[in-house]
Amino acid sequence: MQTGIFRQDAHDGNMRIVEGWRRIAEDYPDYLRDESGMRGEGVEKLFFPGSTKELLWVVQKALREGVPVTVSGGRTGICGGAVPQGGWILSLERMKRVVGLKRGASGYELEVESGLRLSELAAMLRSRTPEFEGGAASSFSREAGRYFYPPDPTETTATIGGTVATNASGARTFRYGPTRGYVTGVTVVLPTGELLVVRRGEVYARDGSFTIPREGGPPLLIPSPRYGIPGTKHSAGLYSEPQMDLIDLFIGSEGILGVIATVTVRLVPEPHAYFSGVGFFPSETRALQFVVSARSGSKRPLALEYFDSASLMLLETTRGLQGSTSEIPEIPNGGRGVFAVYFESEITGEKKAPDTVRRYGALLQEAGCDPKAAWGALNARDLGRLKSFRHALPETVNAEIASLKKTDPSIHKVGTDMAVPDDRLFDMMAFYREALEKERIRHVVFGHIGNNHLHVNLIPSDRTQLSRAKELYEIFARRAVEWGGSVSAEHGIGKLKRQFLPVQFKGGEIEEMKTIKKLLDPAGVMNPGDVLT
Repeated sequence: MQTGIFRQDAHDGNMRIVEGWRRIAEDYPDYLRDESGMRGEGVEKLFFPGSTKELLWVVQKALREGVPVTVSGGRTGICGGAVPQGGWILSLERMKRVVGLKRGASGYELEVESGLRLSELAAMLRSRTPEFEGGAASSFSREAGRYFYPPDPTETTATIGGTVATNASGARTFRYGPTRGYVTGVTVVLPTGELLVVRRGEVYARDGSFTIPREGGPPLLIPSPRYGIPGTKHSAGLYSEPQMDLIDLFIGSEGILGVIATVTVRLVPEPHAYFSGVGFFPSETRALQFVVSARSGSKRPLALEYFDSASLMLLETTRGLQGSTSEIPEIPNGGRGVFAVYFESEITGEKKAPDTVRRYGALLQEAGCDPKAAWGALNARDLGRLKSFRHALPETVNAEIASLKKTDPSIHKVGTDMAVPDDRLFDMMAFYREALEKERIRHVVFGHIGNNHLHVNLIPSDRTQLSRAKELYEIFARRAVEWGGSVSAEHGIGKLKRQFLPVQFKGGEIEEMKTIKKLLDPAGVMNPGDVLT
């Protein structure tokens, strides 16, 4: 089916529907929140469609009754995008079917329903048994080489539809890029109750607009965005690019233009093997020097992740509390006065492992790290331990916040999400340090330093500190934009960060986004309160 808008019969089938605010609040509380800590209210119905037709039926019913709908996927977002403010909740968790697999010029393309979780997709690809047989699936299971889906957000319980809606990224984005580069098709249930099929390469912006074929009627004309966006990692507002592909308007739109029903993704050959390590440095400057050297070679690492001294001390405390069962290795000097960089590289052949190890050993030594004190991993168990180390910090910070909430439920983490161009990495880190040293707010600095994308996690102890942490966030955001960066590199805007959209975009540019939203969602029923006010 080519790109276009189609009318289709819809039915509720045997769809599960939960009715009544009290029952939903008491028996289904998880559907009222996401990882942001926000809590929804006043929800009238909770729907569990199991197919695109059932999904269509819900949206058409919401349109007829004038009821707003909030889409619920894995609820792993941290900006409140999946948190409902009245109306209905539309959960996609039952939509996990594999639709099809085909052989492309550069590999395989796999179409799945949007409720499939990343962990389920990864397990399916490891077992080489997509849940159907015949045709391309048979050749896929017989091939000697393995294929995988490169985007790797930290939250592997995220759904494929949610990651497309947010253009999610992760540690390996430094090498592979974000989700956008791997999506070749989406099927979207529009807020008008129609089905939109979008295939990459079939509709581009021409003369300032997209012309979308419409079954049984004139084409729909949608203006294409004309504003510029940063050249850094970026996930704030609708995507824009000259003569852009229509599919990119929906990728990263955070669900405000429609509900993603199915996704077709490109699979790529998996590296022969991996080499990962963690280098420890006596200063932040030395750690940054290693990053610059590691990413300047002809062969880019898959990932470069940063941990400041406060992050390492927090992890060492967690390791001690976990005892002998902890997957976190012992950190040199307990993390005091130590700064770390996690790196990950592919090994392209059996004989390349020694060369790769030697290269990183030399880079570590040049930057002031003792290679003998660094961690390295080539086998599956050691790779797993280093990944546990990398993923443990956000969980530890969230546990600290949960403890503080017992005293004051209004307390929450304030975590930045800015990225800046390469030539501003040292400047941005110095700016963070200068501002943070004047404050008494506990904080850790970590993240995807390969893309100059660091998370400053502020952990306020009271409401006064919380208020100041929010002020610091805006100060950091304005400086990032001033230097050509983004206010949101990967987490999006959702409901919590709407005030930062005007920091990134001018009023007229935001009006362009609102015009597109109005044309695709004239009744304003889809994910109200997200991204645009």
